[in-house]
Amino acid sequence: MQLKLSNVPEGHKKSKAFFRDNENGLEKAKLFQKAYAKINLTLDILEKRADNYHEINSIMQQIDLYDELTFEKSEDIIVQSQFKDDIILKTILRLKDISQIKEGVTVYVKKNIPTAAGLASGSTDAATTLIALNQLWNLNLSPKDLIKIGAELGADIPFCLIGKSCFVSGKGEIVEKIALPEMNILLINPGYEISTKQAYEELDEKQYEKKSSSLKLKNLKDIKEIASNLYNDFIHIQKDDVKDIIKQLINNGALNASITGKGPTVFGIFENKEKAEQAYNNLKDKYKFVYLTKTII
Repeated sequence: MQLKLSNVPEGHKKSKAFFRDNENGLEKAKLFQKAYAKINLTLDILEKRADNYHEINSIMQQIDLYDELTFEKSEDIIVQSQFKDDIILKTILRLKDISQIKEGVTVYVKKNIPTAAGLASGSTDAATTLIALNQLWNLNLSPKDLIKIGAELGADIPFCLIGKSCFVSGKGEIVEKIALPEMNILLINPGYEISTKQAYEELDEKQYEKKSSSLKLKNLKDIKEIASNLYNDFIHIQKDDVKDIIKQLINNGALNASITGKGPTVFGIFENKEKAEQAYNNLKDKYKFVYLTKTII
């Protein structure tokens, strides 16, 4: 069994059908999946746990920005990506260990979501890998099984398995579906990464007033009310350029703006698509990553 991480080939073609392997006459399965990003409308960091995770309350929201993953049955385990996708490999090996399946898989990854940016780039790829291999390998694992495995691999993975709009608590493994309206979103990333471990260590040293923003927002339905209640504890460790992006979004028509995850990505909520498009046109050349999207409900 070969294990390999390599660069994705140019012009990789996506498919979600069965195809004939002309070399040996075997029918192989090939599955294409979208791995959607998330934003945190709120993120309250609570006490540190004995396992070094933190208790959180958060309103997590899936958005229409995604990585593209193609899974193909093979004898070996190969992950082809522009980036080092250890979380995908770790997920594959965990599923093989649980199921004792002999098959391998080749995963082709096209990354569209910025990494280490608060958008669950790695977590959503892991969640998508769990879902795809459950189907491709005919494992018949239940959603509850997948969530349990996902929680062992990463705190955001349970939400990424469920998606849409959720109130998330515990270390991230307790996920409750909620109903929120569709919202127009503009994302801006300043072009650098933030380590999750380093962000929590830095936040632990800060003195700041704790809020209960997630408990309040989970029951809101009006977009303006939701926007006015955005909050994230990691704002206390952000650089000035992130705070400037928040101001830029508000000055360009956002109802409000905040960071997602531990940052540094900033998102703004807009009253309608036209206002979001206008802000996009005003800001698209000022930052490395500016992306116009909407929430998935």
